[in-house]
Amino acid sequence: MSDDKKINWRPPMMAPQENFLEKFKLDFRKPFNTDWMNKSLWDQQPKKNTNNNLEDASAQAIKLHEDWRSVLKAEAKVKQNRFKPDPNISLKFFKELEAAAKRLNCNPEDLAAVIYAESHFDPQIKNSTGKYAGLIQMDKVSFDSLKVDNKCTYREYCKLPREKQLKYVEAYLQLRIKEKGLTGKKLNGGQLWTLIKHPKSINNPAYVRNVQKKLNQLKRTPDKF
Repeated sequence: MSDDKKINWRPPMMAPQENFLEKFKLDFRKPFNTDWMNKSLWDQQPKKNTNNNLEDASAQAIKLHEDWRSVLKAEAKVKQNRFKPDPNISLKFFKELEAAAKRLNCNPEDLAAVIYAESHFDPQIKNSTGKYAGLIQMDKVSFDSLKVDNKCTYREYCKLPREKQLKYVEAYLQLRIKEKGLTGKKLNGGQLWTLIKHPKSINNPAYVRNVQKKLNQLKRTPDKF
C-alpha cells in the first residue's frame, strides 16, 4: 500500500444511533397476537365465490341446475298462459332441493321433476280455481296442517320465492310420509308424486306405476334442449 493511500484513507463514518423502538412506536410489553402461529396460511380455506357458489355445490346439483335452466330458457321464448318460466333459476335452489331430497330419502332428480310437473318451478302459480298454489300446488288446508318453524300465513306463502317455499314442500311431504307409514323407506318418483297428487292411492301399485311412467317421461325433458 502506498503512502498516498495511507494518508487519504479515512475510517468509515459511524451511523448515528437511532432509537428504533421509539421511531416505530413498538411496544414489546404487549403480547403478540399468535393467531398466525395457530393456523398456517396453507391451512386456510379459500374464500367462496358468492356469485355462483359452485365450490360448495355437488356435481348433481350443478347438473340439475343446468338441465332445468335450459328448459326454462326455451319455455321463456314461447308465450305461456299458465306459468312464468324463470331462466334465472338459482343454483342455490337446486342445492337446497338436493339437501331436502336426502332428508326425504328420495332422488333429487325425482323431486325436481315432480316440482316441474306441478308448477314448472313457478312459486306464484295457481290453478284455474285459485285453490292450489306454489311449487307443488298446495291448498290452504294442507298448508295449515304443517308444523314449520317461523311459519308464515298461506297468503304470504303464495308470494314467497321458490328457495323459501322449498321448506314447506319438504314439510308437506314429511307429513304424508309419516301419515302413510313410509318413514325410513326409500321413495321412488311415482310414490313421491302420488303423495302430492293423490295420497290415498299410495298403496295402489297400479296407480303408482302409472304416475312413475309419466314422471320418467318428464325427467327426459332436459334432453330435448
